[in-house]
Amino acid sequence: MQIRTPSGGYETRSANPMLPWGSTAPPPAGSAGSIAGMRVDERSALRQIAVYSSVSLISDSIAALPIQQFKLVNNEPKRIDCSPVIERPWSEIEQRDFVQQGTVSMLLSGNLWGRKVGMDDLGLPDQVQLVHPDHARVTRNQSTGQVEVRYWNDPNPVPPDQVTRAMALSGPEDLKGLSPIEYLRTTIGVALAQDAWSAAFFANSARPDGYISVKEDYDEDEAKAALESWKAAHQGPNHAHLPAILTGGAEWKAVTMSMADAQFIEQMQLSASLISGMIFRVPPHMLGMVDKDTSWGAGIEQQMLGYVRDCMGIWLRRWEDLMRSWLPPRQFVIFDLSQRLRGDALQRWSAYQIARVIGAMNGAEVRAAEGLPKVTDPAAAALLGAYDTPFTSSPVKPTSTGGAGGDKSN
Repeated sequence: MQIRTPSGGYETRSANPMLPWGSTAPPPAGSAGSIAGMRVDERSALRQIAVYSSVSLISDSIAALPIQQFKLVNNEPKRIDCSPVIERPWSEIEQRDFVQQGTVSMLLSGNLWGRKVGMDDLGLPDQVQLVHPDHARVTRNQSTGQVEVRYWNDPNPVPPDQVTRAMALSGPEDLKGLSPIEYLRTTIGVALAQDAWSAAFFANSARPDGYISVKEDYDEDEAKAALESWKAAHQGPNHAHLPAILTGGAEWKAVTMSMADAQFIEQMQLSASLISGMIFRVPPHMLGMVDKDTSWGAGIEQQMLGYVRDCMGIWLRRWEDLMRSWLPPRQFVIFDLSQRLRGDALQRWSAYQIARVIGAMNGAEVRAAEGLPKVTDPAAAALLGAYDTPFTSSPVKPTSTGGAGGDKSN
């Protein structure tokens, strides 16, 4: 490439997109990202409120869920205590922080990378260390066809049995997941530019709500006197909206927001809804955007079910598949969603009534689902454990002798 020098001559320089004079060649993935005058990467994207809110909501929602571990016994799942690698995957942080960091990594870069530490004879890890996506390189060996992963600046690939990873959206033969920040750089860059413009508008704008126009010229003292007189008569809540009388040919002229400025606010709202709803699939009402009716369901439980099914579901499945790879065969984990999908008291007890009528739950199971203590009286416990107890009975109502009550009509 021929570049003109300050002295008027020319010199040949390589077409490197990272050089300040630029190039017609497209920048490599993840290297540059100036859209609408804004640099877009993982860190800068988080400064956009819709990105930050969506990512923090999803990662917090997943990190707050209890994790249950099961073992298949005679093809039936039996709950067991969580293994140390599940209870605390990495010793330096809590489980919730580990899950949150891994979720943020997948949401922003499309990938979760980790290294298994302390491998036992079965090839199972004692711990798992998360690796930032920027510190992971994955290639395919041209001779063996094997996928090789290198962490940090180590020139040697990590042994395959020590690599743990999860990918978000990806295409056939892709070695890495697709980064939404990289592929949707334009949408996020426009939103960042709008935020910057809005901040500059309030920081730099000197436009008042109105001004007083007079025919003659005022010197500095006269202008200050007129201003102080106006403030004394109209400033503050006690003087607000009082009628004004202008003399000497003075006129009040209001300054209103232009249509372009008013439409800019709508454009910011549109960008926020595009990022939250179309990129991260978060219902807008969960981020405080309640200016429009939601179509995610009529009740809170239905809206939460839609959020879990359409947004959280795939991320939870990726986590469960990843953690299952750290465990012995026939063991797996499940993120417990019962509390998140828990309805209000009327909804829960109405569901329990139906469950008892159809024989899906007995009284003891209802109490367990509500976290109530076990009944110690043998007679009452026997009635609670029966599915055929009449629905109109009160099986745990104590009598004067300490037994169970019968039918309400007795």
